[in-house]
Amino acid sequence: MKKLLLFSACLFVGVIVYWAQQRWQTVPLALPKPPTEAVPTNTTLPWWEMQIENAVENKEWRLAADYTSRKAAYHRSVNELNQAETLDALSRQYADNDTDKLPLVSSAEPVASPSSYATLEAFVSAPTTAAAQPAKFEPVTGVYLGMLGADKRVGFNWKQIEPVYGRTHAMYLTYVGWRKVQTQTNSYFPVQQAENAKAMGGSLQIGWEPRYGLDDVQDDEYVRTFAKEAKASGIPVFLRYASEMNGAWVPWYGEPAKYIEKFRLIHKIMKEEAPNVVMVWSPNFMPRDSIHDYYPGDEYVDWIGYSLYATGGPQSAVNDKSGFLDSFRPLYDAYPGKPIMISESGVSHFNLVKNVSYERWAENQLGDLYAYLPRLYPRVKAITYFNFSKDRAVRSNMDTVYDLGENAFADRIYQRLIQSDLYLSEVKDNANTKESITYKPLAQASNLQGKRKLFTYVSMPFSEQPFAVSYSQAGKSLGVSHELPWEIEVDFSKLDRSQPITITAFNRSMEKIVEQQTQVPQ
Repeated sequence: MKKLLLFSACLFVGVIVYWAQQRWQTVPLALPKPPTEAVPTNTTLPWWEMQIENAVENKEWRLAADYTSRKAAYHRSVNELNQAETLDALSRQYADNDTDKLPLVSSAEPVASPSSYATLEAFVSAPTTAAAQPAKFEPVTGVYLGMLGADKRVGFNWKQIEPVYGRTHAMYLTYVGWRKVQTQTNSYFPVQQAENAKAMGGSLQIGWEPRYGLDDVQDDEYVRTFAKEAKASGIPVFLRYASEMNGAWVPWYGEPAKYIEKFRLIHKIMKEEAPNVVMVWSPNFMPRDSIHDYYPGDEYVDWIGYSLYATGGPQSAVNDKSGFLDSFRPLYDAYPGKPIMISESGVSHFNLVKNVSYERWAENQLGDLYAYLPRLYPRVKAITYFNFSKDRAVRSNMDTVYDLGENAFADRIYQRLIQSDLYLSEVKDNANTKESITYKPLAQASNLQGKRKLFTYVSMPFSEQPFAVSYSQAGKSLGVSHELPWEIEVDFSKLDRSQPITITAFNRSMEKIVEQQTQVPQ
C-alpha cells in the first residue's frame, strides 16, 4: 500500500512538473521592469549599418570596409568578441574588393599621446535668450545651412540638394558680376535664382563682385535697379559686396580707404531701397594682417562673413593640429556682438596636382566644421559649403577638390552632421532650434541642474579624431559616444559634486588615447 501511495505521489509531482514545463515553453517569461531612466538609444550603430549596406550596393568598398571596421570596434567595446571577429574579417574582404587604389595620405591609428599633444575640453548646454538687438534675420539659436550647389550631382539645380543630401537648406549661394545683365530675366539682380530659392522657402547669398574695380562703383541706375529688384524678390538676401577684399587675387584689393567708402555707399543704397538685404562684410580668413584695415564700421555691417577653407591634408609635425578650429579664435573675437556666417567653406579631400587623396583627414575636418565650430563659437549663425565639382575645379585650374559627392567619406559625414537640430532650414526673424540651447565650457558653468547635453572638444595631432569618448564618475558610467561631437545627456542633479567626471578618448582597439578629469561645477 505504501509503495502505491509513493508511486501516486511521484506521478502527481511528475504531472505538475510536465505541465509547468509546457506552460513555460508557450508563455513568455515576464521581463524585469525597466530602470527608471531608459538607456539612450544608440543611433550611431544603425547609421553605420545603413552606410555599409549602401556602400556595398554602390561598390564603395573603402567606405564599406571602414564602416564595418567601426562596427567591429563597437562590438569589441561591449565585449562581443565573436561578432567583432566576424566583422573584422568582413571588413578585410571589402577592402580586398577595392580596385581604385588611390594614393592615400592616412596616419596610423591614434595612440596614447602626451597631454600637450592631445587635449580634452568639456562643454555643457545652457538655455539661451535672444540678443537684445539682433541683426537682420539673426537666429536666436541655430545655424542656417547653406550650399553653392556646383557639385556633379546638383549641378546648380538647387531642387536636387534635399534629395541628394537629405535636408532642405536655408541659403543658396550665387555670384553676380558687376553690371552683368541676367539674360533669362533681363535684370541686374539674379531674379531666376531668387525665384528658385523662394519656391523652396530659402534665401540667397550673393557674392556681388565689382570686377572693373572700385572706381566703377557709383550711386547710379545700375546699383539702384539692382537694389529695387532685390526688394521685389521678397526673400532675405545676404549681400556679400566685394568679398575677400584682403586677398590680392581680387581687383578691389589694395585700397582700404576707397573700399570702405564704397561699402558704405552700397549700405546706404540698400537701406533706402531694399530692407530685406543684409549687408555682409566678408574677408577671407587669410591673409589676416590686413583684414581690419577694410572694416567699414559697425553701423554699416549687419553680419560678419568669412571664407574659411581646409586644404593641404595633414602636416608632418607631430604636434600639428592642422585645420581652422583653433586659428578661428582671433577672427571670432575681432568683431564682438556681430553674428558671423561662414560665407564660403570647403574641405579638400583630393589634391589634383599631387594626385593624392586626403579622404579621412577631410572627414575629420568636416566634423570640425559642422560638429564643433558652431558649438565652440556660438555667434556663428550660418555655414555655406562651397560644393564645387572636380570637373569645374580642373577647368578653373584649381589644385583641390571640394565636391562632397566625389568622396564617400566626406559625403556621409556631411549628410550625418546636418541632421542635427542645430541646423536651420529656413531664414526668418527670431529663428530658433527646438532645444534653444547654446554651449559653454563646463569649467565656466554654475548651478547646473537637471538634464544637460555634454560634449567634449578633442584636439589631437594631425586633426585626427578618436573612435569613442566615454564619461564616468567614481567608476560609474555616465555614457559613451561613438561620433562627433562626442555628446551625451547627463542629469546633473544626480551627480556627486565632490567627484570629478572622467573623460576618456579611445581608438578603435579600445586603447586609451588620452584621459582627463573635470570637476563638476558647484
